[in-house]
Amino acid sequence: MLLSLSGRLKVVYAEPDGRELVLAVRGPGDVIGEFSGRDGGLRSATVQAIEPGTTYKLPDQQFNELVERYRLGAELNAYILGKVRESAPHAWRLAHHTAAVRLAGFLSALVDAAGPDHPCPTTITMSQEELASGLGLVRSAVTPVLAEWKAAGLVRISRGRLHVDDVAGLREINVRGASTSGQNRDG
Repeated sequence: MLLSLSGRLKVVYAEPDGRELVLAVRGPGDVIGEFSGRDGGLRSATVQAIEPGTTYKLPDQQFNELVERYRLGAELNAYILGKVRESAPHAWRLAHHTAAVRLAGFLSALVDAAGPDHPCPTTITMSQEELASGLGLVRSAVTPVLAEWKAAGLVRISRGRLHVDDVAGLREINVRGASTSGQNRDG
């Protein structure tokens, strides 16, 4: 079990051939590994640091004792269910949204995951290749989108990093794309 104290992490599903897909982005205050810690099952994903940060490793037994001692079982269950609920909209976006909408949502999630104490939450230390791969895309799918956004002043691109200059603009792209997808929000 890991407790994230600082820095951003990506939760990744990886195929044996090396292809990866980012399932979620996590940051300060998040618990990682709680699924297998609760049911003793195998890991369903792996966690990779996006940038330097601090995590605290806590053995499952000690974590479970703390949850029991402070009667946090209901809160932990709600936290876990919240993570599970994130997966359906995420799968929908991956299957039905354009590369631009998917990338806008991913960058917004990365900014949000930075936490309030991050020195530069709008700087994403991922290459274009890593961003594309994390979305199940090829780099050639995100390069023209980023070029358009750069020209529009939404982002700046440097080697191995991306700087989001207009978070509200990216959120608008994400919201506009989601509202035109015909998504069923009634579950």
